[in-house]
Amino acid sequence: MTTANTAETFFGSGPFPHVQKSLGLFRPIGFNTSARATVSILIGWFPLIVLVLAEDLNGQISFFSLVTDFGVHARSLIAAPLLIICEAISLQRLEAVALHFLKTGMIKERDRPAFKSLASSTRAMMNSTLVEVVAMILTYALVLMGVRYVTVLGVRPWFLTGSNEVTMSWAGWWYALVSLPLLLILFFGWLWRVILWSRFLIKVSRLKLNLIAAHPDKASGLKFLSASLFAFMPVAFTFGMVAAGSVANRVAYMGVTTEGIKQTAIGLLVFVLFLFVGPLLVFSYKLRRQKAMGIFSYGALAGDVGRQFEHKWLANYDKHATEALQATDFSATTDLYGIVANVYEMKVLPFDFASLVGLAVATLLPFIPVLLMTMPVKQILQGAARLLV
Repeated sequence: MTTANTAETFFGSGPFPHVQKSLGLFRPIGFNTSARATVSILIGWFPLIVLVLAEDLNGQISFFSLVTDFGVHARSLIAAPLLIICEAISLQRLEAVALHFLKTGMIKERDRPAFKSLASSTRAMMNSTLVEVVAMILTYALVLMGVRYVTVLGVRPWFLTGSNEVTMSWAGWWYALVSLPLLLILFFGWLWRVILWSRFLIKVSRLKLNLIAAHPDKASGLKFLSASLFAFMPVAFTFGMVAAGSVANRVAYMGVTTEGIKQTAIGLLVFVLFLFVGPLLVFSYKLRRQKAMGIFSYGALAGDVGRQFEHKWLANYDKHATEALQATDFSATTDLYGIVANVYEMKVLPFDFASLVGLAVATLLPFIPVLLMTMPVKQILQGAARLLV
């Protein structure tokens, strides 16, 4: 299976092709992302500017209230196009991870047809019309629920109009019926990709993989799965952007404190770790079993070699002492024990701490400006001055 075929099989199209095509967003996945991201801005964000300006001229709402709405800009101007741009960054890396199972010979010859069948079924599910319909229904159900309670959601003034501010403005209706559904569809698209990625990993973990207990990555050769966490970092950053935008509004206009920011950030981090790290845990049982088997087999080999070494060089020290400097036994035994040490130091998780930290940083990075909003300008300047002194 070539790289191209693998890419076509897993992420060559979809998800939700009919919806994306109707919005002008449907292209080969991972291609023309900048143009498609621009289209998402022209559909989801730019009309809000035009509509609010029109109503501002009529004296119905204030254009400034839209300019200072951190949440809507984070969602429609930044997050929506980023979810499209992430295709070019993230999906290529996920393809490389999937392909690595084949490149390394980890998939046995008899299991290769099953692996190819799994790839084909993943592609078919990626383009499922039923899932697309369910996503659309769920999207507008959430939107209509929000519209019903819009007066108590703490929205910015540009969203409502009228003397009592109980009627949605033109821009408010556009946001509810177009901008927000567009973001939700893109979000559900990535959620569906993650679900299918998890399904792929679960099924691969059930195959009899060619694992090597003494592999130097100390994960039986599965440490390459850490690359999937790096692949999801841009998506995690985008999720953080959406959450941080909403929190920024609450900080600026509702007086939310640092404690409120921390609770939201922790909740988002738990969600991201569950979504992207959780699927990798399916290999833990296989790694634990491989380590146990490796300790017995490699431990027995190390024991035999050690006994022979001690019998030759320690039990007969006087006889062979002069030959010790020229003997190859020492280096060979050291090399073997280094290999055996890999087995005893083997981890039962196919990722490292650095990958987790990178994913967490990417998720929480958008919250830094929000935290700065809670700090007085004088305190920030004093802190900067201390760094320079």
